[in-house]
Amino acid sequence: MYTSYNEACGKDCSDLFTDLTLCEKAGFDYIEIRLDMLRKYLETGTLDELSRFFAQSRLKPHAINAVYLYQDFLKEGKDKPDDPIMQDFLLACEAGHAIGSQYVIIVPPLDPSGIFLGDVKAAEADCIRILKKLSSLARPYGMNLCFELVGLKKSCVRTVEAADRIVRAVNEDNVGFVFDSYNIYLCGQCNDFSALAQVQPEKIFAVHLMSGDEVPEEEMGQDKRCFPGSGAVDTDSFLKKLKECGYNGMVSVETFRPEYWTKTPEWVIENAYRTTYEALKKNGCL
Repeated sequence: MYTSYNEACGKDCSDLFTDLTLCEKAGFDYIEIRLDMLRKYLETGTLDELSRFFAQSRLKPHAINAVYLYQDFLKEGKDKPDDPIMQDFLLACEAGHAIGSQYVIIVPPLDPSGIFLGDVKAAEADCIRILKKLSSLARPYGMNLCFELVGLKKSCVRTVEAADRIVRAVNEDNVGFVFDSYNIYLCGQCNDFSALAQVQPEKIFAVHLMSGDEVPEEEMGQDKRCFPGSGAVDTDSFLKKLKECGYNGMVSVETFRPEYWTKTPEWVIENAYRTTYEALKKNGCL
């Protein structure tokens, strides 16, 4: 497997150019670029400049993060040319094509109230409809869609089994998964990753690795993520199960921890690399 850095780890204390430089220095194989940080970079830089950096660097781009769906997205009669979600998706495709990234992360609908109270079956049907359309739109750019379950109660797709149903129903070769250790844990504090063995292994396009604080369920959230090596998530079991599935792709460290954003970019990236590398080495994944 290969080490990767997700820019969420230091998003409020760094920028894309700094992350590229420090990730190259630290030894990461890949970087996942955040759309908000890409937009900020493009205020003064260009995709051609970004492409030249990767052409000359050992560090390579992987997935672009992230496009957040809502249920009426791309529904007939409700399409809006200036829809910000579509603008995010098109930017991810255009940037990916330009710089050599082939993946974009797609997040299912999340209820802003904090609990998804809608019809789960209807929401899954909407995810299938949307992913089919996005699959077609992504093909000219050579982009693949990484569908990411989110275990929080506000999500309509909380489990590996639900994500698997959707991806199988879409049945497109450029639609697969990104599996995130903490997003799986968020659904009932799940440390049983055996369901990964039931998905089509070739559909695992990317992996996010991190642990999280052990807190009561009502306090669980993405801000509780932490680097692997400590915390409540059994990252060893997660990596071992992926290895058993035959996965040998990138493993990207992704945290949204405000505490880390008060540090320097150097601290964040050095510790992100060290803990990710150690986790992969410990479990025979390098």
